[in-house]
Amino acid sequence: MKWVDVDTNVKGYGQDIIYANEMFWLAHYDPCGIAYSNDLKNWTDIKLDSSKISQTKSLAFGNSKFMITGNANDGSNTYIAISDDGINWNYNNINTGKDFSMTSNSCRFINNRFVFITGWYNYNIVTGIRNYTIIQIYETIDGNNITKHEFRYDGPDNIDSMDIAYGNGLYVIVGCTGTIIISKDLKNWTKVNSGVTDKLVGVIYGRNMFVVTGANGTILTSVDGINWTKQKSNTTSYLIRSRYGNGTFIAVGYNGTILTSINGIDWVEEQDNFVRTVMYGVVFANNYYVVSAGRYSSTGTIPITYSQISRELTYSNDESLYVFDKELNFLGVVDQFISLRWRRKYYEAGEFELVVAPYQNNINLLSKKDNIIIRQDYNEAALIDTIEFNDDGNNVQLKVSGNFLSYLTKRRIIRKIINFKGSIIEGQKQLLREMTALTDDFEIEPTSIDSDYVEFQCSYKNVYEYLCKLSKLSNVGFRIVPNIENKVYRFENFTGLNRSSQQSLNERYVFSTTHNNLEKSTYTDTLIDKCNYVLVGGTGEGTSRTLVEVKKGDYEGFDLFETFLDAKNESNNNLSSTEYKNVLETRGKEKLSDETKSIEFTAISNDYRTKWDLGDIVDVEIADWNIKETLRITEVEETIENGTKSVYPTFGQPLAEKIELD
Repeated sequence: MKWVDVDTNVKGYGQDIIYANEMFWLAHYDPCGIAYSNDLKNWTDIKLDSSKISQTKSLAFGNSKFMITGNANDGSNTYIAISDDGINWNYNNINTGKDFSMTSNSCRFINNRFVFITGWYNYNIVTGIRNYTIIQIYETIDGNNITKHEFRYDGPDNIDSMDIAYGNGLYVIVGCTGTIIISKDLKNWTKVNSGVTDKLVGVIYGRNMFVVTGANGTILTSVDGINWTKQKSNTTSYLIRSRYGNGTFIAVGYNGTILTSINGIDWVEEQDNFVRTVMYGVVFANNYYVVSAGRYSSTGTIPITYSQISRELTYSNDESLYVFDKELNFLGVVDQFISLRWRRKYYEAGEFELVVAPYQNNINLLSKKDNIIIRQDYNEAALIDTIEFNDDGNNVQLKVSGNFLSYLTKRRIIRKIINFKGSIIEGQKQLLREMTALTDDFEIEPTSIDSDYVEFQCSYKNVYEYLCKLSKLSNVGFRIVPNIENKVYRFENFTGLNRSSQQSLNERYVFSTTHNNLEKSTYTDTLIDKCNYVLVGGTGEGTSRTLVEVKKGDYEGFDLFETFLDAKNESNNNLSSTEYKNVLETRGKEKLSDETKSIEFTAISNDYRTKWDLGDIVDVEIADWNIKETLRITEVEETIENGTKSVYPTFGQPLAEKIELD
């Protein structure tokens, strides 16, 4: 990898770093604060209340909330910091049960909740030897309603907790003196044998295994969290954190050490000229690996080191198509075709149709179902699922078609009842975690995009269809992206840019007849399917039936659009009356809808993917029809035939679409 050092010009000591709400967020102390940036070069710094938290240790994001834990500056209380936007912070005093402050080294958003850890120990005041140690584990959805769990260890060893991770239904905490404890429910914990006595500082789950890093270059791996294997790191540096993303594990620590591995077993030390300071936090997001460091000794400012990962194929710059097998092994190139239709979608899997002459090379590459087609510079990849040979008496053609990779989830169902509370995007990821894995090399990108809170119940549904509904509800796109280098498939969410006149952050883009960038337009505006009042019927009969009203404003007369939603299929098992009504209310909200506006046209292709792209919000103006709308690009269809390329965008409402979850 090629790494670049950047001075953030933020004063202090750098600690943790995350990506959320399309920004990188860097926690630091001395002074205590949070800095944020969208380009890794220009940072805005926010000061925190150092009387509550003197040293930030860990930063997490989930359920539309930020959370910070660290060292308390109050001798008798322990605090966490909570924020909705990363800028304005509130401080909650944690009921630890002790009248002294404690340090929380790790806070993570895992398994749809914040989990942070701290602890204390009892010792013999004469000998100084520990009698027992208590590790405290806290879980919370919103940072306010907090549940505490405890693990007690009777013995003299220092088992102070350092980090926590979750994967494959198991929580793993690591700490001092080779400590590893595990739990399936955060309540009942078991101490397991790590095989080492070194201090263990970081733990992460990826590629179906846990990876632990620690002092003296220690790296441990485990598939089940019980049996651990020590790997050769080829370094003696103190390794602080391990993280996983885009098919690669990264471990960072003292002396500017950065190690990478694609399997958790074979590690390589990156050799670029890093800032020789302590590396603390690491994150993969937005096609960057970013490492936060301590500080420059000369300026007292915080450096970061990043490596940009490109998804671009490097074979050529033309319209050639690159074919891989399902293990992501490269098979060959299709560099000539009769026609190609490539339709990208924001809320669903895209689709394609390719027609070629039946040359032997084309037959070898394209006549096997589940082979994968990738285009130059495109995020999406397509899966061949249909193969046709056509002979009209004069010409023979080979036609293959299929859908983009996220359509693979169409092959999965939800096999159990899931009662979910949390952000919509986390709801998607929960479905993916519960389904049968697509492959051993399938991973779910951590949530870094904000979405609304939702409560729903689902069972025995098709995973893909439910993912699409949640995508429309959240107004956030999704896709499965192949990483060719590391041979993994990654599910990720994405959003387009707001390029409308209603914002000033991004370059504005307008489709209009006066700009000569659209033609052959079709515009539709209809009241059909409009609904602003829903009566939702749950379980029960007659007067005993559970009914919930859902309204969007107070309307009457012609302006009132009512409907009834039969939701008897929503079970109230294991739900309180309030929880069940919340589930019914969610169903009702998805039925609400405004009048439908849509527009389709042929666009000038020169600006496509440079000045506008799938998911972007843009202005559309057609002067002759008195139309001026701000809409989201929900689909883009490209056709290439006889050397001519045409682009057809389709538009929808820029806000979340109201759909029915069933």
